[in-house]
Amino acid sequence: MTIIAYRSGVMACDSCWATHGTQTVSGIKIKRLSSGALLGSAGDNDSRDMELLLDKIKDPRKLPSRQELATTKLSYAGLLAFPKGGVWMISTGRHDEVGYPLGQDGAAESDEDYGVWPASTMGGFAACGSGGDYALAAMRAHPSVTARRAVEIACDLNIHCRLPVHVVRLFPLRVPKVKR
Repeated sequence: MTIIAYRSGVMACDSCWATHGTQTVSGIKIKRLSSGALLGSAGDNDSRDMELLLDKIKDPRKLPSRQELATTKLSYAGLLAFPKGGVWMISTGRHDEVGYPLGQDGAAESDEDYGVWPASTMGGFAACGSGGDYALAAMRAHPSVTARRAVEIACDLNIHCRLPVHVVRLFPLRVPKVKR
């Protein structure tokens, strides 16, 4: 029940945190990791294990394998934006004891969408979550559509996403020093 969008050094998200289809709280879904990267999270409300797994990674070549992601036991989709190293999609889901992905009903599911891959191959923007397709379409439709605006559009169209929009810059704005 989430939308995370990234474009031009800005990550934006909606505010809906839901449990069993009911919004339980309104909050931000983007964290700045100790590495300086931004992590926007969709899926399980408690994604601390994923944050711990990714927290110190500064180089995309050190991103976790599919098997390492599976150890978190999360149903998760996220965007990871590095200060240097691009934007990456991270996706995993529940697995059985052998390591095969399980669907919502506990049946076997395809594992083609599980893992880590470059997300910014569509012209410098990316999105994930239940409203991700709407946000991608909005950013693809016109280059002036910002990550914030893409999330607003997704919130208008996807019943599982809610305003307000939260925005975090990959590189915080620098305030010029005033000479006295």
